[in-house]
Amino acid sequence: MNSEAKTCQNCKNEFVIEPEDFNFYEKIKVPPPTWCWKCRAMRRMAFRNMRHMYVRNCDATGKKIYTLMPPGSPMPVYSDDYWRSDKWDPMDYGREYDFSRPFFEQIRELYNTVPWGTMWSMEKVNSDFSFTAYSKNCYLCFDSGYIEDSAYSVTLLYSKNCFDIINVKDCEFCYYCINTSQSYKTFFSRNCASCVEVWFSQDCVGCNNCFGCSGLRNKSYCIFNKQYDRETYKAKLTEMKLNTWSGIQSARKLAQDFWKKSPVKYFHGVKALRSSGDYLYNCTELINCFFAGNAQNMRHCQSVIFPPNKDSMDITSCEGTDLAYEILAGGHGVHKTLGCAECANVSDSAYAINCRFVSTVFGCVAVKSKSYCILNKQYSKEEYFELLPKIRNHMDEMPYVDVKGREYRYGDFFPFDMSPFGYSQTQAFEYFQLNEEEAKKQGLRWREKEKRDYTITKRANELPDDINSVDDKVMEGVIECAHSADSAHIAGCDIDCATAFRITKQELDFYRKFELPLPRLCFNCRHVDRVQWRNIPALYHRRCMCLSGQGSGYKNVATHFHGQDPCPNEFQTSYAPGRPEIVYCEKCYQAEVV
Repeated sequence: MNSEAKTCQNCKNEFVIEPEDFNFYEKIKVPPPTWCWKCRAMRRMAFRNMRHMYVRNCDATGKKIYTLMPPGSPMPVYSDDYWRSDKWDPMDYGREYDFSRPFFEQIRELYNTVPWGTMWSMEKVNSDFSFTAYSKNCYLCFDSGYIEDSAYSVTLLYSKNCFDIINVKDCEFCYYCINTSQSYKTFFSRNCASCVEVWFSQDCVGCNNCFGCSGLRNKSYCIFNKQYDRETYKAKLTEMKLNTWSGIQSARKLAQDFWKKSPVKYFHGVKALRSSGDYLYNCTELINCFFAGNAQNMRHCQSVIFPPNKDSMDITSCEGTDLAYEILAGGHGVHKTLGCAECANVSDSAYAINCRFVSTVFGCVAVKSKSYCILNKQYSKEEYFELLPKIRNHMDEMPYVDVKGREYRYGDFFPFDMSPFGYSQTQAFEYFQLNEEEAKKQGLRWREKEKRDYTITKRANELPDDINSVDDKVMEGVIECAHSADSAHIAGCDIDCATAFRITKQELDFYRKFELPLPRLCFNCRHVDRVQWRNIPALYHRRCMCLSGQGSGYKNVATHFHGQDPCPNEFQTSYAPGRPEIVYCEKCYQAEVV
């Protein structure tokens, strides 16, 4: 089968369906998509709110609960305990399939009627203000699990005593890091592994006591990749006054300037065989995938890290997938399944939402331990398989058409307008940022910025510069976020800024322990700031910038295979043309890593 070019229904750009794609669609019996991979990913991610928390009353018990479902959403919201209990039955909401209306109208009505629980939040100790699994003493942590004594983090795994983190695993006493693993006392760093007492560094492995470094391996006492003895290194760090806010800001600028003058590998990852994308590890034949690992034969996937994952396409934030397509937030095994969201242990099913331990269900919401159900109504095996092909044909013959004229048939994920979340609240906004005008142009919901009326007791610029000058009274105040009074926001902060924040005892103890200054930004703005440290999921065709040290401002430390001529290697990379980084191919980068 040959490649085929199509025009995306949503963005109107041309995209190509490859022969391998057609083989997969044939295997799982779905038609080829009419949306490009990026718009398909946006559509899925628009159904996931990862970290915007709300206070509501449980619609069953009336008690105060914390939820990711915004006020005003049509579905009832239950507390964790009640939603998981046997005190209510999702089958009570079952209904007959109506062949006079599009399927997606019917599943939307069911979705808006069946009670919602807190997804993936369980087994928490003293972690009420977090949405985590198996956590203890955690505050404002989201999409995280197996963590202790941590706060202000997203996707923190198997770690403890970590603050202000994104996508970190197996770490302890780390602060303001992103994409870091197996590290200890690592601060303001990205893409590092197995590091100890490292500051403001990127792509370092096995390093300890390093500052402002890039691309080092198994080094100690280095500053901007220059070797020092222990005493000189300690003295220079003392001179930087890293216990002060002014010292941290100066150090960050120096480090980021140095990063731009150092070569970077065209992609982030290790042990990625015959794969394309970024942030890949321990994988084989991953095509156009991002933040993915422990997987094989996957295409157009994002945030897939827990094994085993194989033979799937268009998967976001899932674990244990096999022959799965268009899945969002699937856990503990998703096999031979299409178009599901927030499900676990599901097989041979389609269009399920919030379901657990189900097989052979279609268009169900919150169903548990069932088979042969359609729209939450129980059927016999014979009735189910007699009705199912009729529904599939009906979805093709009577597609759902949204206000923008986009058609949704069998094989498509849920329509944009079915999501209860504003685009700026969702995972999609972090990966594919749109402003309000752009989002509404695509027919996306947009949640207006919340009005906050905090009584500010201290401005950010009034905080002590030195952590040693901070007394316990700071915990009693309400501090204005520096961005709320500053027009020079980071992209996204104008939407997300909480305008104010407080300092908890847990974090103050952490700052004092490691002599870190108090933050000046609210949690939301700090999160948005760290997100800028990672590349967005997009690939560009580029050529290696290695010219044996000529023209890039960087002088090679080793002799390269191409001698004095420019490197001929070309590749796909997430570093867009025009960015300041010096982007090297694998061979040239490995020659420079020391």
